[in-house]
Amino acid sequence: MKNISDWLDQNANDDLNPDDVVAIEQEAEIIRAKAEAAGYSAVELDDACGGDVSTYLRSRLSVSSENIDGKMAGDASPIITPGFNQQ
Repeated sequence: MKNISDWLDQNANDDLNPDDVVAIEQEAEIIRAKAEAAGYSAVELDDACGGDVSTYLRSRLSVSSENIDGKMAGDASPIITPGFNQQ
């Protein structure tokens, strides 16, 4: 069985709006059910999430949305717009 942190990285939905409280709560319930089905206890999940799955998801979403500014992860330069002539 995978480490719970690795499992969370693969199973958490990062496509949610961090301001959509209802969607985040629903995703937290889905994560709880999936974790239980995968053999993880509620205590393991809460420990991996710092005590609250919803807060963990919100935090993840905030970090991922801060990284979306026209760059790829680790890329120091912005993505060139197709058709943009750099001559």
